[in-house]
Amino acid sequence: MPHPIIMLQGPFMPMKAVSPQDCVIEAGWVLTEQDDQQQLLRDASIVVRGNEIVDIVKGRLRGWEVRVDASDCVVLPGFISGHPHTSISSPARGVIEGGRFMDRPVAMVEQLSDEQLDALTAYNIAEILKSGCTTFVEMSASIRHAESFVRVARAWGVRAYVSIMAPNGPRLFDIWYRDNDQVLFDSIPQTLREIEDARQFGLTLNETGGDLLRGQMGLHAVDTQTPETLKAAQRAAEELGNGIHIHVAQRIREVQACERLWGMRPVAWLESLGFFSQPVIAAHLYKMDPVLDPAILKRHNVNYVHCACMASMLHQASQPFPEALASGLNISLGIDQLSNDYMENIKLATLNGQLRTNLLQETSKVPMQRPRVEDAVRAATQGGGKMLRRNDLGKLVPGAKADLCAVDVTKPPHGGVGALPPEPLHHLLYSNGRNVRHVMTDGRLQVHFGQLVVADEKRVLAEGGEVSRKIWELLEVEKWFQTAPPPNSRG
Repeated sequence: MPHPIIMLQGPFMPMKAVSPQDCVIEAGWVLTEQDDQQQLLRDASIVVRGNEIVDIVKGRLRGWEVRVDASDCVVLPGFISGHPHTSISSPARGVIEGGRFMDRPVAMVEQLSDEQLDALTAYNIAEILKSGCTTFVEMSASIRHAESFVRVARAWGVRAYVSIMAPNGPRLFDIWYRDNDQVLFDSIPQTLREIEDARQFGLTLNETGGDLLRGQMGLHAVDTQTPETLKAAQRAAEELGNGIHIHVAQRIREVQACERLWGMRPVAWLESLGFFSQPVIAAHLYKMDPVLDPAILKRHNVNYVHCACMASMLHQASQPFPEALASGLNISLGIDQLSNDYMENIKLATLNGQLRTNLLQETSKVPMQRPRVEDAVRAATQGGGKMLRRNDLGKLVPGAKADLCAVDVTKPPHGGVGALPPEPLHHLLYSNGRNVRHVMTDGRLQVHFGQLVVADEKRVLAEGGEVSRKIWELLEVEKWFQTAPPPNSRG
């Protein structure tokens, strides 16, 4: 029996708050945990009271509680996306993979009305939710994007840590792709103002967001910062109390800029400034020094976010997931942008990591650990919880938050073999977001039998798609599709 479907006002705003409901989730398999090690339990029932898991028992329970049928599924802790830019995902999808850059689609998103921006944000949150993600460590491109994200997230009961990238999206690309470093130094006053705006936004969110929505500090990347802006962001992060989120060593131009300006590579420079004195979430690490940087990151408990889909679909090289595993870094998986299918991230993290290991292990200067699907699942769940310093997230145990997703591993032809398999995690390698049957955050069902139940899904998809269509029409007027740069021109 499903939870009551919420009555709606508009495409995503409920008329009243979504409430958790006591229930029992009857699972074919449950990925639970003992002594910090994940383990599978077959034919189990998860007892949810309010927003918390109170028990996980073998077999089926008697009683009158609402039941959620996941008997053909493996029930996993809700996935934690360590690095999404939610509002800008869908408009750039399918139009930049041939070598065009995303600066114009992103700039046009900033020009949308609040209503249009909310429609686009709702579309992208819906996609990510439906792929099993229950916590967003959101890095919004501007304060408007963050405000839109919070409006939708609050309405749907989404859990999120929300930061605002500085420099903000509208002026980022001139600084990021500068030909003269004076552009960076001239940007300092405005970046400091944006950091202060983000601090105020985060403080307000900490006061009003309850347990589900928290403010976090965010910076774009090492090569768009100076010592002044990094120190200001550190102070803001310490006040907000939820760490700092930044792209690190994500491209060769970043490494070159740091060596040119500061005489060190990005990770070493951040350490020299004491930047790692608070919890840091470091996305990508494409171009880290594989010999020196892992030891620095491990020494300061820096969290690495691996965004496998983004690395696969664009021209970037495979990210150093095998090296990070071997070095013992805490790893989270992130959506980033373009693909909003978290299941695909788990799959590609595993398969691309195995390929990277096969190709590089014999000549690598550092140890590499060939990833298994269990490693990717651990990063998607337990690793994200550790990154956020939350003992109640990323795990299915009594006392944890009732954040979970159920993935069908039985239905042919996608993922299953017609029966409950003996090793269900391996079937995630043959699955995608369409295999996700149920998603629950904080005891609230948001997806039930594959359908979004916190909003009118058809309307969310239609209105979000219409906004993307309008952006593409504006790009056609600019002849943007006819003047694409060659591949790797923005590497």
